[in-house]
Amino acid sequence: MANLIFKYSAMNGGKTLNILQTAYSYEENNFKVVIIKSRKDTKGKNSILSRNGMSREVDIFLKDNESLLTPKNYKIYYTAKIILVDEVELLNEAQIKELWTIAHLINIPVICYGLKSNFKGDIFGAGISQIFAIADIVEEIGSSSVCLCGKKAIFNARKINDKFTDEGEIVVIDGSNKSVLYVPLCSDCYLKYVKIGSKEAKKLGYLVEKIK
Repeated sequence: MANLIFKYSAMNGGKTLNILQTAYSYEENNFKVVIIKSRKDTKGKNSILSRNGMSREVDIFLKDNESLLTPKNYKIYYTAKIILVDEVELLNEAQIKELWTIAHLINIPVICYGLKSNFKGDIFGAGISQIFAIADIVEEIGSSSVCLCGKKAIFNARKINDKFTDEGEIVVIDGSNKSVLYVPLCSDCYLKYVKIGSKEAKKLGYLVEKIK
């Protein structure tokens, strides 16, 4: 049977570009590709957009609680050679389990791309917890996401009006709010720019003063 694969990186790690390149490689050999993304991702509406300007319309623009196992969606992907999922962190637990079912019951490889953690530095949500639990293969996408200091980025920091913050709603799509910007950071810079100065910093006591 086929596998459910999860590929992750920090912001700007080339996830969407990887999807577009993979889709192109399959379609160049006349294989059907199905691309899925959540409607929570309002950037690009029913298309996926890479930061280098490349784009592609998705085949299934998934609603919040929509099942992938409905006859309507099944007709779209059952003849596919591969299924690619963008921003998988926006899917719920049930949808992740359905992707796993499709891979193992219908024998279609499913590759999901997304973030493992949110701007607070926590696991992104129940969907990501679920995919870590049941994915057959979990891979980090290289080290193409670079921190401000030049190190490999791990965290996805949020800026509001050009100030780092670890407070607010978990899902705020960059581009949907002009005051919101996401910045990939390494662990050292995340601690320095985000955690120090936050409410959590008070728990660090004298260590904060030493780091400053």
